[in-house]
Amino acid sequence: MTLKIKFVVITFIMSSFFLAISVSAQEPVTTPDTSTPATHSGIDGNSTGFVPGEILIKFKQDIGSRSAQRGLARIQGRVKQTVSAINVVRVEVPKGRELSAIEALRRDENVAFVEPNYMAWALGTPNDPDFSGQWAYTTAQFPTAWGVTQGSSDLIIAVVDTGIDLDHPDLDCTVSNGADKIVSGFNFVDDTNNPDDDYGHGTHVAGTIAACTNNGTGGAGSAPNVRLMPIKVLNSSGSGSYSDVADGIIYAADNGAKIINLSLGGSASSDVLEDAVAYASNKGVLVIAASGNANTGIYYPAAYSQVMAVGATDSNDVRASFSNYGTGLDVVAPGDFIYSTVIGNYGYSSGTSMAAPHVSGLAGLIWSAEPGLSNTEIRQIIRDTADDLGTTGYDIYYGYGRINAWNALESYATVDVQYGNGGDINGTITFFLDDVSVASASNTIRVSKVSTESITWDINVSPSASWLTVSQTGAGLNASIAYGNYTLNVTRPSAYGIYTTNLIITGETSSDTQVGPETVSVKLVYTPEITTLFFPIIVR
Repeated sequence: MTLKIKFVVITFIMSSFFLAISVSAQEPVTTPDTSTPATHSGIDGNSTGFVPGEILIKFKQDIGSRSAQRGLARIQGRVKQTVSAINVVRVEVPKGRELSAIEALRRDENVAFVEPNYMAWALGTPNDPDFSGQWAYTTAQFPTAWGVTQGSSDLIIAVVDTGIDLDHPDLDCTVSNGADKIVSGFNFVDDTNNPDDDYGHGTHVAGTIAACTNNGTGGAGSAPNVRLMPIKVLNSSGSGSYSDVADGIIYAADNGAKIINLSLGGSASSDVLEDAVAYASNKGVLVIAASGNANTGIYYPAAYSQVMAVGATDSNDVRASFSNYGTGLDVVAPGDFIYSTVIGNYGYSSGTSMAAPHVSGLAGLIWSAEPGLSNTEIRQIIRDTADDLGTTGYDIYYGYGRINAWNALESYATVDVQYGNGGDINGTITFFLDDVSVASASNTIRVSKVSTESITWDINVSPSASWLTVSQTGAGLNASIAYGNYTLNVTRPSAYGIYTTNLIITGETSSDTQVGPETVSVKLVYTPEITTLFFPIIVR
């Protein structure tokens, strides 16, 4: 379903579905405010910012249209849009009477909830052109993880932001199978099919997630082979309404995105925004959001339980001074002086807006390696494999820790190897041959990997050995385990002695994720005659 929500009042870079809260690039402050999410108590008014002349209403499902119309008539309201996915209507009311209309409707027993159309803002801070290098990838061990997978072109990450520079040389490219890096998106600010970036924030986020890599241009992306869906919900000054943000979330969920990156936020909670997040999450989408840059409680939508909340660390691997924190924080990621794409060029930005796309990229790598996982399983893997920082265990400043891409992907690089009868291989596989009774020998092994996809296995003998041949005798999937069965055959070499070589075992899933390599040593002992000695057992 494609929802189009056009809004007039927009200020920074956060937009959601129906609510319009001011969300902006937050300048760091020095005094912490609270360790819990910012709460929405009563009506926040223009202290947080909302769209003049608009409110958002959800009527109870069991009321008729006439009852709803009577309610709107009492406040001189006119429906501007109906969002059927979450049963919310965006209503035009006389400017200056938004809050009085809300108070009147909150007394109406037919109304489930009503709120202003708040504004949202981008959560990035200004660029610093004097800082160089993509330090974040080394810190979070992305290069090692790329040896397992660089992402799958089947996976789409939606950048719900200011749009993406559609002509940028590090974004206007093709991925591994020749598909375009950028898929079709939408511009909810102008109600058009052109989500081109006119502010720069979304382009920076997009480059961190999936900039074209190994192309001799600019920098790398966290998940180079995934595809990007540009959804513009914030205007040329980096702000937008919650209603547009919610629209963007729903559009992404309905059009094939598996991950939604929200590098935006606002201090006011919103039922509309929460409903949009729940809509996407319930469809299996992983929603990832920046925690905010005010050194205070976690902003929305990051504070919602169905959203993965991301704080920021600096190059010293400590929490960035601006990073919002609280009980709902999931993880932290590099977010200070991050090099990435900007409109027509490259530059540095800081903020939790820069941290969130590192997590989105990591989620893309994991999901590419194991497409059968759920959004909650991906979230838990990222938590479980993070490097613990700060106080031992979970804490409100670092969550479960700073993400570690290699920790998250390491299990996909390992292969289980057993004997065909199920026995464990402890050390070297050893064969004995002689000139009297044993001219050849064989043994079977099974290589396997927990996977919901089939795996094409390959065993390379290194160094090569004329006395050893390896033949595959079967492969397939069994109870979510991809396996390959092999027979090792050895024959007499030309001279007596001890011979050694290695089996280099690798695999490739159907989604092009590399498995392995795993190395198993093989030894052959060739003697003139194998003598078996029996020793008596003395029982006293």
